[in-house]
Amino acid sequence: MMKCLDSALRRYATPGTAVLSVAVGVTGVILFFRLTKGAVEAIHEWLGMAFAALAILHVIRHRGSFAQMLRQPSLHILAGAIAMGVAAFIALAPPRPPGNPLIRLARAMERAPIFQLAPAIGSNTNAVLARLRQAGISAEPGDTLAVLASFHHRQPGELFSTILPPLPPQLPRD
Repeated sequence: MMKCLDSALRRYATPGTAVLSVAVGVTGVILFFRLTKGAVEAIHEWLGMAFAALAILHVIRHRGSFAQMLRQPSLHILAGAIAMGVAAFIALAPPRPPGNPLIRLARAMERAPIFQLAPAIGSNTNAVLARLRQAGISAEPGDTLAVLASFHHRQPGELFSTILPPLPPQLPRD
């Protein structure tokens, strides 16, 4: 069993670590320069997890060499410099408000009276009230979606779907 594991580590740990470090580096550069996001961000995160796992296997495979390296003063200096850089980056990063801003926006819109919410969604109060009536919900201009959802045992997202005006047709692309 140990011989098989050692053989697999010898065959895959170092090459896998090298290949994944290049892939994580390339996707990291793409994300850093904001060339694209979406799938690249997900790929970067998953490859990063695979890289971390293979790096651990690489360390296990070369544990003797790593033990010697850990005794070298140059490694201590490098590790200390990196730790200070990370600490400075964290300390100097601007504070971010807690939570996803889109969720906070949705919560604020749930609490807005319909007469204020309607223009924000590109509609008017009477049209929103009519859509709610069609869904079997009686409402007044001063009501909020949060209160209506709670009273009618519905999710606020369902009421948003009900009140949003239809999207205009898309023009064909050349």
